[in-house]
Amino acid sequence: MPDSSRLLNPVSMIVLTGGPCSGKSSSLAYLTERLSDRGFTVFVVPETATLITGNGIDRRKMDKPGQIVVFEEAIFDMQVSFEDTYKQAVSRIFPERRKVILLDRGIMDIRAFLTDDVFNGILKKKGMTRAAIRHRYDGIIHLVTAADGALEYYTGENNSARLETPEEALRIDLRTQESWLGHPRFKIIDNSTDFEGKIRRTFSAIAAMIGIPDVPPIQEKYIVRQIDITSLPPHQRLDIEQIYLRTKDKGAEIRIRRRGQDGINFYFLARTRVAGDNQSVEEEELIPEQEYTNLMRLKDQKTQVLSKDRICFLWNNKYFEIDKYSGKHEGLIILRAESPDTDGKAPSNVPPFITVGKRITDDPRYSDRNLAQKK
Repeated sequence: MPDSSRLLNPVSMIVLTGGPCSGKSSSLAYLTERLSDRGFTVFVVPETATLITGNGIDRRKMDKPGQIVVFEEAIFDMQVSFEDTYKQAVSRIFPERRKVILLDRGIMDIRAFLTDDVFNGILKKKGMTRAAIRHRYDGIIHLVTAADGALEYYTGENNSARLETPEEALRIDLRTQESWLGHPRFKIIDNSTDFEGKIRRTFSAIAAMIGIPDVPPIQEKYIVRQIDITSLPPHQRLDIEQIYLRTKDKGAEIRIRRRGQDGINFYFLARTRVAGDNQSVEEEELIPEQEYTNLMRLKDQKTQVLSKDRICFLWNNKYFEIDKYSGKHEGLIILRAESPDTDGKAPSNVPPFITVGKRITDDPRYSDRNLAQKK
């Protein structure tokens, strides 16, 4: 059996991203304190663009497109270096501690400031792919710009490098959201509450990503009756294969998962267990392809491989996933919606191009584990 202790990631890297004036920098002190209270050693990687601008390489002095490209490529190189150096250093210096690195933006944010052709050119030059970049991180938290729903708080006073008008901030915010689509742990924090509530929701999202059991994620599930694929906004498509393994631990669940996109696969090993306070805790790690192949031999023979295609997209600042199952469950389509519903009906912000049926959030028949059962 796989060693469950290996499932504790030695360093969790969480990206705090968002449009201009979204509250990233202001949230870091609160998040650092709360995570420290939970026993984590917290490290913060500041925003690379702000460091560069504040030390002389000022984008406001650039009037040629070529200068902007060189500027953003420099940010790309520095960001990769910062992340790799931090992760290696804290792993070696504090090997026994639970560690979280909070990043004020990640590599994919650079896409929001460049055309796709230019950004793809940089990726090719660096020998990297979008999928590989996204999977460097354990979680992505997108804080929506104050220009969307809290315009009275949109200001540049706390960041001298901020250049954007509210209209430009909205455009960048949407581009940034779209850049991270496809990450398995992607959470959008909007301006539906005051700022104190916003950072509390941010902490709850991070807590769920790193396995703090008393802050469970909220996710609603609905059967999809009809969908107009042609009306989908910008989206990402993935193919997912999930296999459940044998385990002797009562109440525990071990599974491996392959997530494929654009011909690139990532492999995960996950364990769900019940903690002492009867809370469900999930631990997960990236594993090499060979280990995935070896673990397939430990498949629970009472189950079958669960295969599905996933479409990830944004609508009205909310994150949605459509899972289209194949094989035994051909024709089953499930919508996963962020927004909690309180009256048993579909949430009001379900996109108009999707018709949903019954709510199945609490229906165990539609859990992946149950769908994988042969009987």
